[in-house]
Amino acid sequence: MPELPEVEYTARQVRAVLVGASIAEAQVFWGRSIARPDPDTFRQEVAGRRIEGVRRRGKLLLLDLSGDYLLTIHRRMTGNLLVLSPGWRLDCQLLQQDRASWDRLGPAFVNEGYQCRCLEKQRGEQEETLCLLHDQPFYCRVCFTLADGRLLLYNDLRKFGKLALWPRTQEAEALAGLGLEPLDPDFTSERLAMLLQGKKRPIKQVLLEQTLIAGLGNIYADEALFAAAIHPLRRADTLSFDEVVALRQAIVAVLQLGIEHGGTSFNDYRGLWGEAGNNYAHMQVYQRTGQPCRRCGTAIQRMSIAQRSTHFCPHCQPISQSASSESCNQPSVVSRRITEV
Repeated sequence: MPELPEVEYTARQVRAVLVGASIAEAQVFWGRSIARPDPDTFRQEVAGRRIEGVRRRGKLLLLDLSGDYLLTIHRRMTGNLLVLSPGWRLDCQLLQQDRASWDRLGPAFVNEGYQCRCLEKQRGEQEETLCLLHDQPFYCRVCFTLADGRLLLYNDLRKFGKLALWPRTQEAEALAGLGLEPLDPDFTSERLAMLLQGKKRPIKQVLLEQTLIAGLGNIYADEALFAAAIHPLRRADTLSFDEVVALRQAIVAVLQLGIEHGGTSFNDYRGLWGEAGNNYAHMQVYQRTGQPCRRCGTAIQRMSIAQRSTHFCPHCQPISQSASSESCNQPSVVSRRITEV
Protein backbone atom coordinates (compact mmCIF):
# COMPACT_ATOMS: atom_id res chain seq x y z
CA MET A 1 0.00 0.00 0.00
CA PRO A 2 1.39 3.44 -0.86
CA GLU A 3 2.28 5.23 2.36
CA LEU A 4 3.05 8.89 2.98
CA PRO A 5 6.33 9.02 0.98
CA GLU A 6 4.80 7.35 -2.08
CA VAL A 7 1.74 9.61 -2.03
CA GLU A 8 3.83 12.73 -1.41
CA TYR A 9 6.21 11.85 -4.25
CA THR A 10 3.29 11.34 -6.64
CA ALA A 11 1.66 14.58 -5.42
CA ARG A 12 4.83 16.48 -6.30
CA GLN A 13 4.89 14.87 -9.75
CA VAL A 14 1.23 15.69 -10.40
CA ARG A 15 1.71 19.25 -9.14
CA ALA A 16 4.59 19.78 -11.54
CA VAL A 17 2.79 18.72 -14.72
CA LEU A 18 -0.98 18.85 -14.23
CA VAL A 19 -1.79 22.05 -12.32
CA GLY A 20 -3.65 24.28 -14.78
CA ALA A 21 -4.84 21.37 -16.93
CA SER A 22 -8.56 20.99 -17.56
CA ILE A 23 -10.49 17.71 -17.48
CA ALA A 24 -12.47 17.33 -20.70
CA GLU A 25 -14.20 14.13 -19.63
CA ALA A 26 -13.94 11.18 -17.28
CA GLN A 27 -14.66 7.55 -18.05
CA VAL A 28 -15.31 5.05 -15.28
CA PHE A 29 -14.62 1.41 -16.07
CA TRP A 30 -15.14 0.01 -12.56
CA GLY A 31 -18.01 1.74 -10.80
CA ARG A 32 -16.98 0.68 -7.33
CA SER A 33 -13.78 2.70 -7.67
CA ILE A 34 -15.97 5.80 -7.19
CA ALA A 35 -16.83 6.27 -3.52
CA ARG A 36 -18.99 9.34 -4.07
CA PRO A 37 -21.10 10.51 -5.80
CA ASP A 38 -22.46 7.75 -8.06
CA PRO A 39 -20.34 7.10 -11.20
CA ASP A 40 -22.69 8.92 -13.59
CA THR A 41 -22.82 12.03 -11.42
CA PHE A 42 -19.05 11.81 -10.90
CA ARG A 43 -18.47 11.89 -14.66
CA GLN A 44 -20.82 14.83 -15.14
CA GLU A 45 -19.49 16.88 -12.24
CA VAL A 46 -15.78 16.46 -12.93
CA ALA A 47 -15.98 17.27 -16.66
CA GLY A 48 -14.83 20.78 -17.53
CA ARG A 49 -13.09 21.42 -14.22
CA ARG A 50 -9.52 22.69 -14.01
CA ILE A 51 -6.89 21.21 -11.71
CA GLU A 52 -5.93 24.20 -9.57
CA GLY A 53 -3.79 22.58 -6.90
CA VAL A 54 -2.45 19.30 -5.57
CA ARG A 55 -2.06 18.40 -1.91
CA ARG A 56 -1.63 15.38 0.33
CA ARG A 57 -3.26 14.51 3.64
CA GLY A 58 -2.05 11.29 5.22
CA LYS A 59 -2.27 8.67 2.46
CA LEU A 60 -4.83 10.68 0.50
CA LEU A 61 -3.94 12.52 -2.70
CA LEU A 62 -6.02 15.69 -3.02
CA LEU A 63 -6.74 17.51 -6.28
CA ASP A 64 -8.25 20.98 -5.89
CA LEU A 65 -10.64 21.52 -8.80
CA SER A 66 -12.23 24.69 -10.11
CA GLY A 67 -15.71 25.49 -8.89
CA ASP A 68 -14.72 24.77 -5.30
CA TYR A 69 -14.53 21.00 -5.62
CA LEU A 70 -12.06 18.53 -4.14
CA LEU A 71 -11.11 15.18 -5.67
CA THR A 72 -9.69 12.71 -3.14
CA ILE A 73 -7.77 9.64 -4.28
CA HIS A 74 -7.08 6.85 -1.81
CA ARG A 75 -4.90 4.33 -3.63
CA ARG A 76 -5.01 1.65 -0.93
CA MET A 77 -3.20 -1.57 -1.95
CA THR A 78 -2.41 -1.30 -5.67
CA GLY A 79 -3.72 2.03 -6.98
CA ASN A 80 -1.46 4.18 -9.16
CA LEU A 81 -1.78 7.28 -11.32
CA LEU A 82 -0.27 7.28 -14.79
CA VAL A 83 -0.02 10.05 -17.40
CA LEU A 84 -0.06 9.27 -21.13
CA SER A 85 1.01 11.92 -23.62
CA PRO A 86 -1.27 13.03 -26.49
CA GLY A 87 -1.72 10.41 -29.20
CA TRP A 88 -2.87 7.56 -26.98
CA ARG A 89 -6.41 6.26 -27.38
CA LEU A 90 -8.64 3.80 -25.57
CA ASP A 91 -9.25 0.32 -26.97
CA CYS A 92 -12.44 -1.10 -25.49
CA GLN A 93 -12.81 -4.16 -27.73
CA LEU A 94 -12.41 -6.47 -24.75
CA LEU A 95 -15.71 -5.23 -23.33
CA GLN A 96 -17.59 -6.85 -26.22
CA GLN A 97 -15.36 -9.91 -26.46
CA ASP A 98 -15.05 -11.06 -22.85
CA ARG A 99 -16.87 -9.16 -20.10
CA ALA A 100 -15.18 -11.11 -17.28
CA SER A 101 -11.72 -10.26 -18.63
CA TRP A 102 -12.81 -6.65 -19.14
CA ASP A 103 -13.85 -6.35 -15.50
CA ARG A 104 -10.46 -7.70 -14.46
CA LEU A 105 -8.17 -5.91 -16.90
CA GLY A 106 -10.03 -2.80 -18.06
CA PRO A 107 -9.33 -1.17 -21.44
CA ALA A 108 -6.14 -1.29 -23.45
CA PHE A 109 -4.34 1.85 -24.64
CA VAL A 110 -3.02 2.18 -28.16
CA ASN A 111 -0.65 4.60 -29.83
CA GLU A 112 0.15 3.74 -33.43
CA GLY A 113 3.14 6.06 -33.30
CA TYR A 114 4.98 3.66 -31.00
CA GLN A 115 6.19 0.17 -31.84
CA CYS A 116 5.91 -0.72 -28.20
CA ARG A 117 3.99 0.82 -25.36
CA CYS A 118 6.11 3.83 -24.49
CA LEU A 119 5.47 6.44 -21.87
CA GLU A 120 7.16 9.80 -22.16
CA LYS A 121 8.81 10.68 -18.89
CA GLN A 122 10.00 14.22 -18.34
CA ARG A 123 12.58 15.27 -15.80
CA GLY A 124 13.42 18.93 -16.16
CA GLU A 125 14.51 19.51 -19.74
CA GLN A 126 15.21 15.85 -20.41
CA GLU A 127 12.84 13.26 -21.77
CA GLU A 128 13.35 9.61 -21.03
CA THR A 129 11.34 6.68 -22.27
CA LEU A 130 9.89 3.79 -20.35
CA CYS A 131 8.87 0.89 -22.56
CA LEU A 132 6.13 -1.43 -21.35
CA LEU A 133 5.52 -4.86 -22.80
CA HIS A 134 2.76 -5.10 -25.42
CA ASP A 135 0.80 -7.57 -23.31
CA GLN A 136 1.13 -5.72 -19.99
CA PRO A 137 -2.33 -4.64 -18.78
CA PHE A 138 -2.86 -1.26 -17.17
CA TYR A 139 -5.83 -2.31 -14.99
CA CYS A 140 -7.33 1.12 -15.65
CA ARG A 141 -10.44 1.83 -13.58
CA VAL A 142 -10.90 5.55 -14.32
CA CYS A 143 -9.57 7.61 -17.24
CA PHE A 144 -9.51 11.41 -17.25
CA THR A 145 -9.10 12.90 -20.72
CA LEU A 146 -7.45 16.29 -20.41
CA ALA A 147 -8.23 19.20 -22.73
CA ASP A 148 -4.66 19.13 -24.10
CA GLY A 149 -5.00 15.51 -25.22
CA ARG A 150 -3.17 13.84 -22.36
CA LEU A 151 -4.74 11.01 -20.41
CA LEU A 152 -4.59 10.70 -16.63
CA LEU A 153 -5.27 7.10 -15.65
CA TYR A 154 -6.20 5.66 -12.29
CA ASN A 155 -4.96 2.06 -12.42
CA ASP A 156 -5.72 -0.47 -9.71
CA LEU A 157 -5.02 -4.19 -10.02
CA ARG A 158 -6.94 -5.27 -6.91
CA LYS A 159 -9.61 -2.55 -7.15
CA PHE A 160 -9.53 -1.54 -3.47
CA GLY A 161 -8.77 2.15 -4.10
CA LYS A 162 -11.42 4.86 -4.03
CA LEU A 163 -11.95 8.21 -5.73
CA ALA A 164 -14.41 10.72 -4.31
CA LEU A 165 -15.59 14.15 -5.42
CA TRP A 166 -16.51 16.60 -2.66
CA PRO A 167 -17.78 20.17 -2.55
CA ARG A 168 -15.13 22.31 -0.89
CA THR A 169 -17.55 22.99 1.96
CA GLN A 170 -17.32 19.29 2.89
CA GLU A 171 -13.53 19.06 3.03
CA ALA A 172 -13.57 18.54 6.80
CA GLU A 173 -15.83 15.53 6.30
CA ALA A 174 -13.62 14.20 3.50
CA LEU A 175 -10.56 14.29 5.78
CA ALA A 176 -12.27 13.37 9.04
CA GLY A 177 -10.48 11.01 11.39
CA LEU A 178 -6.93 11.73 10.22
CA GLY A 179 -4.30 12.37 12.88
CA LEU A 180 -1.20 14.54 12.98
CA GLU A 181 0.86 15.06 9.85
CA PRO A 182 4.33 13.72 10.77
CA LEU A 183 6.11 16.17 8.45
CA ASP A 184 4.30 19.23 9.82
CA PRO A 185 5.88 21.49 12.46
CA ASP A 186 3.04 20.55 14.83
CA PHE A 187 4.42 17.02 15.04
CA THR A 188 6.66 17.66 18.03
CA SER A 189 8.08 15.27 20.59
CA GLU A 190 5.67 16.72 23.15
CA ARG A 191 2.67 16.04 20.91
CA LEU A 192 3.86 12.51 20.21
CA ALA A 193 4.35 11.86 23.93
CA MET A 194 0.77 12.99 24.53
CA LEU A 195 -0.49 10.64 21.83
CA LEU A 196 1.27 7.69 23.46
CA GLN A 197 -0.03 8.38 26.96
CA GLY A 198 -2.27 5.59 28.21
CA LYS A 199 -1.65 3.44 25.12
CA LYS A 200 -0.98 -0.04 26.51
CA ARG A 201 -0.69 -1.72 23.11
CA PRO A 202 2.60 -2.44 21.30
CA ILE A 203 4.21 0.70 19.92
CA LYS A 204 4.18 -0.75 16.38
CA GLN A 205 0.42 -1.17 16.51
CA VAL A 206 -0.11 2.34 17.86
CA LEU A 207 2.04 3.91 15.14
CA LEU A 208 -0.21 2.43 12.45
CA GLU A 209 -3.34 4.15 13.76
CA GLN A 210 -4.20 6.79 11.17
CA THR A 211 -6.28 8.69 13.73
CA LEU A 212 -3.06 9.38 15.63
CA ILE A 213 -0.41 9.79 12.94
CA ALA A 214 -1.65 10.18 9.38
CA GLY A 215 0.29 8.50 6.59
CA LEU A 216 2.63 6.28 8.58
CA GLY A 217 2.29 2.66 7.47
CA ASN A 218 3.88 -0.73 7.94
CA ILE A 219 7.09 -0.11 6.01
CA TYR A 220 8.11 3.15 7.62
CA ALA A 221 6.92 2.19 11.10
CA ASP A 222 9.38 -0.73 11.05
CA GLU A 223 12.15 1.49 9.74
CA ALA A 224 11.49 4.24 12.29
CA LEU A 225 11.45 1.83 15.24
CA PHE A 226 14.75 0.37 14.11
CA ALA A 227 16.32 3.81 13.72
CA ALA A 228 15.12 4.74 17.22
CA ALA A 229 16.33 1.39 18.71
CA ILE A 230 12.85 0.58 20.05
CA HIS A 231 11.45 -2.96 20.01
CA PRO A 232 8.12 -3.09 18.14
CA LEU A 233 6.48 -4.99 21.03
CA ARG A 234 7.32 -2.31 23.61
CA ARG A 235 4.18 -1.03 25.27
CA ALA A 236 3.65 2.46 23.90
CA ASP A 237 3.13 4.08 27.29
CA THR A 238 6.45 2.76 28.63
CA LEU A 239 8.64 4.88 26.35
CA SER A 240 10.73 7.48 28.11
CA PHE A 241 10.65 11.03 26.81
CA ASP A 242 14.15 10.59 25.39
CA GLU A 243 12.90 7.57 23.46
CA VAL A 244 9.90 9.56 22.23
CA VAL A 245 12.29 12.28 21.00
CA ALA A 246 14.34 9.64 19.17
CA LEU A 247 11.21 8.08 17.70
CA ARG A 248 9.86 11.39 16.39
CA GLN A 249 13.19 12.16 14.79
CA ALA A 250 13.31 8.68 13.26
CA ILE A 251 9.78 8.93 11.84
CA VAL A 252 10.60 12.22 10.14
CA ALA A 253 13.93 10.92 8.85
CA VAL A 254 12.64 7.69 7.30
CA LEU A 255 9.72 9.50 5.66
CA GLN A 256 12.00 12.15 4.19
CA LEU A 257 14.38 9.47 2.95
CA GLY A 258 11.49 7.63 1.29
CA ILE A 259 10.35 10.77 -0.52
CA GLU A 260 13.91 11.54 -1.59
CA HIS A 261 14.20 8.14 -3.26
CA GLY A 262 10.81 8.16 -4.95
CA GLY A 263 9.08 5.82 -2.53
CA THR A 264 9.42 2.10 -1.92
CA SER A 265 8.39 -0.30 -4.70
CA PHE A 266 8.00 -4.02 -4.14
CA ASN A 267 5.39 -5.17 -6.64
CA ASP A 268 2.74 -2.61 -7.48
CA TYR A 269 3.65 0.96 -6.50
CA ARG A 270 4.72 3.16 -9.41
CA GLY A 271 5.25 6.88 -9.93
CA LEU A 272 3.31 9.08 -12.34
CA TRP A 273 5.41 7.92 -15.30
CA GLY A 274 5.27 4.21 -14.49
CA GLU A 275 8.66 4.18 -12.75
CA ALA A 276 9.47 2.21 -9.61
CA GLY A 277 10.69 3.93 -6.46
CA ASN A 278 14.29 3.39 -5.33
CA ASN A 279 13.88 3.42 -1.56
CA TYR A 280 13.91 -0.39 -1.19
CA ALA A 281 17.71 -0.29 -1.48
CA HIS A 282 17.77 1.84 1.68
CA MET A 283 15.64 -0.45 3.86
CA GLN A 284 17.31 -1.36 7.14
CA VAL A 285 14.90 -4.06 8.35
CA TYR A 286 11.72 -4.18 6.30
CA GLN A 287 11.50 -7.40 4.24
CA ARG A 288 15.08 -8.30 5.20
CA THR A 289 14.17 -11.35 7.30
CA GLY A 290 17.22 -13.54 7.91
CA GLN A 291 19.65 -11.03 6.46
CA PRO A 292 22.36 -9.50 8.67
CA CYS A 293 21.57 -6.23 10.40
CA ARG A 294 23.46 -3.42 8.72
CA ARG A 295 24.55 -2.18 12.17
CA CYS A 296 25.48 -5.25 14.19
CA GLY A 297 25.26 -8.26 11.87
CA THR A 298 22.50 -10.04 13.82
CA ALA A 299 19.90 -11.72 11.62
CA ILE A 300 16.78 -9.60 11.10
CA GLN A 301 13.69 -11.26 12.53
CA ARG A 302 10.05 -11.13 11.53
CA MET A 303 6.91 -11.40 13.65
CA SER A 304 3.24 -10.54 13.33
CA ILE A 305 1.79 -7.68 15.41
CA ALA A 306 -1.92 -6.95 15.04
CA GLN A 307 -1.86 -9.11 11.91
CA ARG A 308 0.84 -6.94 10.33
CA SER A 309 4.22 -8.25 9.29
CA THR A 310 6.89 -6.67 11.49
CA HIS A 311 10.67 -6.68 11.00
CA PHE A 312 13.31 -5.82 13.60
CA CYS A 313 16.82 -6.49 14.87
CA PRO A 314 16.66 -8.30 18.24
CA HIS A 315 20.05 -6.93 19.23
CA CYS A 316 19.68 -3.26 18.23
CA GLN A 317 16.04 -3.18 19.39
CA PRO A 318 16.00 -5.01 22.73
CA ILE A 319 12.64 -5.70 24.31
CA SER A 320 13.86 -4.25 27.61
CA GLN A 321 13.69 -0.49 28.11
CA SER A 322 17.47 -0.15 28.14
CA ALA A 323 18.85 0.34 24.66
CA SER A 324 21.72 -1.75 23.34
CA SER A 325 23.82 1.22 22.32
CA GLU A 326 27.01 -0.77 21.88
CA SER A 327 25.46 -2.48 18.84
CA CYS A 328 25.04 0.81 17.01
CA ASN A 329 28.60 2.00 16.54
CA GLN A 330 28.15 2.26 12.77
CA PRO A 331 25.26 4.66 12.11
CA SER A 332 22.98 3.90 9.19
CA VAL A 333 21.95 6.45 6.56
CA VAL A 334 18.77 7.06 8.56
CA SER A 335 20.72 7.46 11.80
CA ARG A 336 22.87 10.11 10.20
CA ARG A 337 19.72 11.79 8.88
CA ILE A 338 18.23 11.90 12.39
CA THR A 339 21.03 14.14 13.58
CA GLU A 340 19.93 16.67 10.97
CA VAL A 341 16.24 16.69 11.95
